[in-house]
Amino acid sequence: MEITETELREMACTPWHDLTAGQQRVVLAHLCGRGKSTARTGLRDALSMNPTRTAMELWEIQPAAAGAVTADNAATWAAVTPVRWEPGMLVEKLPEDLHHARVAVSDAQKTADSARAHPGRWVVYGVSDGEHARRIALEKVRRVVRAKTSAFAPAASFEAQAREVEPGRYVVFCRYMGAEQ
Repeated sequence: MEITETELREMACTPWHDLTAGQQRVVLAHLCGRGKSTARTGLRDALSMNPTRTAMELWEIQPAAAGAVTADNAATWAAVTPVRWEPGMLVEKLPEDLHHARVAVSDAQKTADSARAHPGRWVVYGVSDGEHARRIALEKVRRVVRAKTSAFAPAASFEAQAREVEPGRYVVFCRYMGAEQ
């Protein structure tokens, strides 16, 4: 099971004596790299003598450990170091927003964009099969012409037709005619 950055940050900020032996090894490996090193041994010894301190505290103040940290570990650790956000705190620069909105483009929007890019040319909007295919196709035509679907606004700027291309299969075509004056 992989340990997340949040869990690693919490372990590094937990008093040393509250961590299990496995958690202690993970924190030391992340701070000082895998394998034996003088930095790792020095930090482990310092933590053993000060078990109420956190690995993060001693890592920041212990010169031997800080000097032996690889560039990769330092960059990774800097990214997971917690920031205490306090009300009224002045900020020089806004942090990067980790939330990225998911943008979904509907079939109607794709069709309308394609039709606007090629005015006067027919574009496929949808295919309907089955028992109610004709009714569904005609409803799509109505929604395009009256701009009941916002992608086809303003009303009457698109023309649409439904055609039965095979028995029981209807295709809705539309084209951009320009905004009505």
